[in-house]
Amino acid sequence: MTEQELYDYAVSLLAKKNYASGEMHRQLSRLTENTADIECVLHRLTDNHVLNDAQLLSYIFDKHVKKMHGPTRIKQEMRQKGFPAALIEQEIDKSEVDWYQLAKEARTKKFGETLPADPKEKNKQIRHLQYKGFTMDMIFEALG
Repeated sequence: MTEQELYDYAVSLLAKKNYASGEMHRQLSRLTENTADIECVLHRLTDNHVLNDAQLLSYIFDKHVKKMHGPTRIKQEMRQKGFPAALIEQEIDKSEVDWYQLAKEARTKKFGETLPADPKEKNKQIRHLQYKGFTMDMIFEALG
């Protein structure tokens, strides 16, 4: 596949869905093994403001916070999408999210105001908050 054909394919993919540069690299590498062409296409997409990792990362981050996901889950899902680790850390650091408060709200939304009385219920709530992506420190604060 030529570089122009790769570029056209990438633009057609981006017309349907937003992609991170890592995801786009994976998509294009399925079509060709020429990494130089892939890198040129990615640079062209970035230069033309068609591919913008920072903007997409910010959008996805906000979406996860609205779903009451914790920092661990957000980082994991961002890495799977192919965002650079430094960009993910930068987004989390610049956010003004109170993760402890968010963990409390997530617990209250799912289980109500009353704190768990028996160990079985407490473990259930801990597992739920771990699944949501909160650290144990945040979880114990939410349960305390």
